[in-house]
Amino acid sequence: MSYVAIKGGADSIRASKRFFRDSICLAKGIGDDELQKGLIFSCDRIMSEGALYSEKLAAEAMRRTGGDLFEAAFYLRAHRSTCRRIGEAEPLNSSSMRVLRRISSAFKDIEGGQILGPSCDYVIRLFRVKIGDTPEFSAARSGKSGLPPILTGNDSTPSGVECLRRRDQIIVLENKEEKPFDVSRSFPLPPYPRSALMQVMSRGETGAMLAFSYTSMRGYGDVHPTIGDLRIGYLSVEFIHPFTGNKVKIGEIRATACESIGSFNSDPKDGKLRLATGFGFCIGFNETKAIAMSILDMAMHHKGYSIGGIDIATNPEIIMHHVDGIESSGFANHFKLPHYVTFQADLQVLEKAKEQTDE
Repeated sequence: MSYVAIKGGADSIRASKRFFRDSICLAKGIGDDELQKGLIFSCDRIMSEGALYSEKLAAEAMRRTGGDLFEAAFYLRAHRSTCRRIGEAEPLNSSSMRVLRRISSAFKDIEGGQILGPSCDYVIRLFRVKIGDTPEFSAARSGKSGLPPILTGNDSTPSGVECLRRRDQIIVLENKEEKPFDVSRSFPLPPYPRSALMQVMSRGETGAMLAFSYTSMRGYGDVHPTIGDLRIGYLSVEFIHPFTGNKVKIGEIRATACESIGSFNSDPKDGKLRLATGFGFCIGFNETKAIAMSILDMAMHHKGYSIGGIDIATNPEIIMHHVDGIESSGFANHFKLPHYVTFQADLQVLEKAKEQTDE
């Protein structure tokens, strides 16, 4: 039976692939600009979860998958594995971000000011007006809105939490790593270094991150944070020139950074009470993911956030192996592959068990 299935399956598989391509053929007519700029948040989510910053490839992946973000991120992750690495860029500092949006719920007045920027937070989510019919949207499309440019030109805008750090009211985690772990080269063994956890979460699936962080907010933990600094904007990527040895700017990326403040804890260094913080960062504009990441970072690296011995968001083992959407979807989807032999074995065991029970 297996031989017949393999022999006759090739034609069916080719027909299935053609059927799929025909189903999404209209996506070919959508241009790169429409996808990259009109569906910017979808492209950013694909790039973040695919762990590869390429707007062009993200748009192409969206076209090839009919808008399936899981599959599109898989395209980028697979392509990334074929790319040759030529070196490491200089560390990014979110304080140097060219800010497009920057808010704090912990402080009313912060250095650099509150910048609302582009957000759905202030939109009434009702289908009463067609997109493009509002005066604000029409003015923005024509470039005649009369509004001042939102982008700030500051060289550096420190985090809203920095004032607390200067007053020695923030727990500063000790860094025991000589250099960051690289999860794209090898997977770490427990105890997991913080850099590895941050990388896995940075390319984790937004829904999974939100779900795990929500377990702590809802009651299986005790993280109820205040956002000290949440920002989206553009970060310069710098690289050491291989010939001159000078630091050069090779481009800009969209990014989201969030620093959340939790309740006070005993500082392991000296036992004094200080506030705990968590940090979230991802490429592209995705505030929900960055907030969830900061909550998980806080829960895992500060004691006192688990309740009743239930470890979900506070357990690095849980987070490390369950937030990657591509890994998770791959395991779930593999059940669609033939499992004839194993299922027949289950049926035989069931029949034997019933016979013994009847006896």
